[in-house]
Amino acid sequence: MPSPRPDRRVEIVTSAGRFAQLAPAWDRLAGDEPAPFVAHGWFAAWWEAFGGGDDELRVVAVWEGDELVAVAPLRRAGRRVVAMANEHTPLWRPLAADADARRRLLDAVLRLGGLLELAAVPAGDPVEAALRARAAAAGARVHRAAAHVSPLVDTSGDFAQWRALSRPRWGAPLERFRRKMGREHGAVIEAVVAPVDLAAELRAGFEVEASGWKGAAGTAILSHPATTRFYEQVAAWAHARGELRLSRVTLDGRMAAFDLTLLRGGRLYLLKTGFDERYRRLAPGLVLRLSTIERCFELGLAAHELLGDDAEWKRKFATGERRHVVLRAYGRRPVPRLAYGWRAGVRPVLRRGRDLARGALAAARGRGDGTERPAPRGS
Repeated sequence: MPSPRPDRRVEIVTSAGRFAQLAPAWDRLAGDEPAPFVAHGWFAAWWEAFGGGDDELRVVAVWEGDELVAVAPLRRAGRRVVAMANEHTPLWRPLAADADARRRLLDAVLRLGGLLELAAVPAGDPVEAALRARAAAAGARVHRAAAHVSPLVDTSGDFAQWRALSRPRWGAPLERFRRKMGREHGAVIEAVVAPVDLAAELRAGFEVEASGWKGAAGTAILSHPATTRFYEQVAAWAHARGELRLSRVTLDGRMAAFDLTLLRGGRLYLLKTGFDERYRRLAPGLVLRLSTIERCFELGLAAHELLGDDAEWKRKFATGERRHVVLRAYGRRPVPRLAYGWRAGVRPVLRRGRDLARGALAAARGRGDGTERPAPRGS
């Protein structure tokens, strides 16, 4: 194991002003990292929209002279120190130039508090093994839990081959729908294009995304001012870097489907998508997905990353997946140890008991023993 570098120092950043000053060094450290979600601009937008103020900000930075060699964007949430992440975060992981920088970073992170939670970490990322090693050295314990699974489409090969393999899963004649859109609705399909009028195009796309079930459920971009602010700022940041791409289907002069994506490192990342449910019978969202994937093949991209949670519509097109985990570290003090015992021991037992009880109830209902059976959905 290489010996530690004595000329490296740790800084704990707790002010938004100092956080902003890290941008140039942070992006030099990120370098050619393909995922845009580790760049400073992504976290700056996140903190501006969702952050709780300087009293919560905890960015751990490791320096070698004037060069940033490791960084972890964190925040304090009550007694916990947690990743700067939420449901709008496709993945989270710290940056480190080498193993020594990663060790120093995690040692400093573990000293921040007794309860540490890192969400949306890609399964197999080096941070997991390093965190276990540093936690063991500090007398802490680490618990790992499965998180979301994000489907992806490998677009590095031949489109015709991908089409032949995936077409049986589409569940609808998407190519015929696309032709019908052109004949009957004057369809214009623009896939993976840079915006011309950013503000107007974003607003129109956000309105489409909010027009259906997402708006009704309160999960659309326009449902909450903080969410709107976040995606507007991410879009502006990515547009300035030449990495923002929009896709849309226009029918009868009206936008019927919309994608907000980032293009970086030969991969197209899908942040948000939506469609106008008035055109549901033509499946404009699925037609847009097919057209976007076809364009990814034409551009020679490595993959179209669908991000977010697994979903049936994503599996229609996917060729692979990316798994994520939540890592929790518990310090030696009584409260963290009790929390670890609950998470690793008591909670799984209670969950298994609950699942067994549900199974027994379902079996009893199936035997017709007098227990009322619920009506099927949609009846």
